[in-house]
Amino acid sequence: MNVEIIVRIDGQEVAKLTDEVPTSAALPLEERVEQLKRRVGSVLMEVGCRQLAVQLRRPCCCGRQMENRGKRFVTLTSRSGEFTFERTRYRCRVCRRWLFPADAVVCCGRHRITRLLAQTVCQLATLEHYTRLEQLLADQHGVHLGHDPMMHLVHEVGGVAETRRLVEVEHWQQQPREQRTWPAPEVTPARVYVSCDGIMYCTNETEPDPQHPGQQRLRWKQMRVGCVYWQTPDEQWHKRVIWGQEEDFHSFGAALYRLACRCGYRQAAEQIFAADGGEWCWTIHQNYFGDAHGVLDWYHANEHLWETSRALCADREQAKLWATQAETVLYEQGGTALLQRLLTERKTLRGAKRQAVERLVNYLQPKLDRTDYPTYRRHGWQIGTGMIESTARQLVGLRLKGPGMHWDPAGATAMTALRAQDLNGRWHSFWNTLTLAT
Repeated sequence: MNVEIIVRIDGQEVAKLTDEVPTSAALPLEERVEQLKRRVGSVLMEVGCRQLAVQLRRPCCCGRQMENRGKRFVTLTSRSGEFTFERTRYRCRVCRRWLFPADAVVCCGRHRITRLLAQTVCQLATLEHYTRLEQLLADQHGVHLGHDPMMHLVHEVGGVAETRRLVEVEHWQQQPREQRTWPAPEVTPARVYVSCDGIMYCTNETEPDPQHPGQQRLRWKQMRVGCVYWQTPDEQWHKRVIWGQEEDFHSFGAALYRLACRCGYRQAAEQIFAADGGEWCWTIHQNYFGDAHGVLDWYHANEHLWETSRALCADREQAKLWATQAETVLYEQGGTALLQRLLTERKTLRGAKRQAVERLVNYLQPKLDRTDYPTYRRHGWQIGTGMIESTARQLVGLRLKGPGMHWDPAGATAMTALRAQDLNGRWHSFWNTLTLAT
């Protein structure tokens, strides 16, 4: 069928589009319709941006209005494809600075793409590898962008989210303790859980390979992950997440505490901090969440029981029996009762078996105040850290740990920061307040 589309804006014809739309099959028909929609969209973007540029006031610099130095054309890419529009160029008479005011309104920072397309690219990038993203964008939106422009955009936008986190925490930490203000709670659950963990990802940095002297290998780094979670009266679970690089210990802890405050931690009747055996996690508990009940991850503790059982018993069934009995004591009577049993058993052992029990004693003894599982169960508390483990996978593992992936640490942080905006339900509010340098 022959299609003719006349585009009129404010009563004036600005474009006439014609096309031959096939009707022999549904798929070509729909593809051609989408192409026509993009062609109309490009016309509207061109005219709309030109009108928008005309409405902007003459900018000032160094205390005076900047000099109008004529108009220049620029080609941008939008969700409707490429379009070209004319905007005014200005120069400061004093400092000789050049400025295109319209670019700051239409473009996403210094990138020659619109903000809506930039938002689309970043959202797809949090789900898909860059090598696949270029084709995915073309297939879904009919837009063609190169690998490097998309990667630079994502790194810059995610870097803004990371900078905001660091600046917010730094400003809060610099205030005298008695003058600090706490973030207002956005929710007020009766019981709040806080947890943190680390997950490794491969960087593009290298280090000496101890197994092959004289050779280098890719270095792995840890991304810190934290979450605050709670259950509503309808038994639905909700969570908010935070991130931080391996060396970013203090700002990560402060950011996690501020996140907890926004989730009603200070107002909650019950406050629980749950983590595995990582000492840095419990340092954060001590420094920021000392008023919360500490709960050692039940499954992490069990791993140590089963490891000890295999060292004590060569027979598989005997090892299973020993571990099951120890697990029952820990579950029904708590860590103190299990420790007493281990100390008694240690007296009867020698050699490697005694050393295996001593390792378990040394693991358990400093953590007794986190292993009162009968009390935790009586209160109805979660004794596992499945929530933080799934968070680590959602926030980092699914995107940063694909086959063959290795990351610049700044890029890994930027990507994780963007994924956190989405997981926290703040994607649109983040973009509404986003400002990039032009």
